[in-house]
Amino acid sequence: MKFETKRCAHCEVEETPQWRNGPMGPKTLCNACGVRYKSGRLLPEYRPKASPSFDSSKHSNYHKKITRRFR
Repeated sequence: MKFETKRCAHCEVEETPQWRNGPMGPKTLCNACGVRYKSGRLLPEYRPKASPSFDSSKHSNYHKKITRRFR
């Protein structure tokens, strides 16, 4: 029997208190990404610090830091 680990479609985190709806369907985003997606603030540069794909030179978990880069 093969078990696949569920991952967030945006940040690839495997553990979250709640799975949320995203652009790819129900329960495809972790809690952090799902909240940002629903509010319209989910940008490619956003990653929760716990994400395995988090790279501090490319990503941030603060919306203000991300929007400052576009100015």
